[in-house]
Amino acid sequence: MPVSSEQEQALPRFVKTVEANAAYQDTLHRIADLNELKQIVKSLEPTLTGSALIPYEQATSPPKITIDSGIMAANIPWRLLRCPGGPLVLQMICKNVSFALWIESC
Repeated sequence: MPVSSEQEQALPRFVKTVEANAAYQDTLHRIADLNELKQIVKSLEPTLTGSALIPYEQATSPPKITIDSGIMAANIPWRLLRCPGGPLVLQMICKNVSFALWIESC
């Protein structure tokens, strides 16, 4: 079952929540592993069920379809991407790790 555009709004909500709170940005910079990422994401936006640490090269490669992007006050670049024929994905680059978030389909 595909993810609805309404469900995908969780990704921009996550960005806005993190952008509005310097402590959240600091927390993201301190992430060291996937379990920490999952705990933080679950506490801020539980509907985001897909997450992965990604190589820096992947996080900075030219995207096929960029929906939105920016840089947070704590110097966290982020971008929302549409995978061709696939889901909306949020990528962020933090001090220790780069990661991707999405909503898993049923």
